[in-house]
Amino acid sequence: MKEKTQLLRSSYYALTTLSTVGYGDYFPITNSERVFAIIIMLGGVAFFSYIMGNFIEILTNYEKKMGVSDKGGALTEWMQKLTRFTNNQPLAPFLVNDIEQNFRYYWNNDRISYM
Repeated sequence: MKEKTQLLRSSYYALTTLSTVGYGDYFPITNSERVFAIIIMLGGVAFFSYIMGNFIEILTNYEKKMGVSDKGGALTEWMQKLTRFTNNQPLAPFLVNDIEQNFRYYWNNDRISYM
């Protein structure tokens, strides 16, 4: 029974440490426990970094794998939504032109999509 309780407490401690919650109800007392806690924390950081790196790679390569889509429609829709902030008056033509030029330049010169 005591071994099951120790296993449960150890698992609880490891999960609260790895999840960075660390309630403080269990904490290392001896130096060997502190070293073990440091190893658990470093392992958690490495694991989290690996998972997030893979997730970010999936997101950045999504456009390459799915093909290039026309982003102009989304920009036009966004520009129309901006009229809410101008009392339903259309934006000035020079402003619309400048915004479209800016986004088209960005889409044509996006260095991240070429990685």
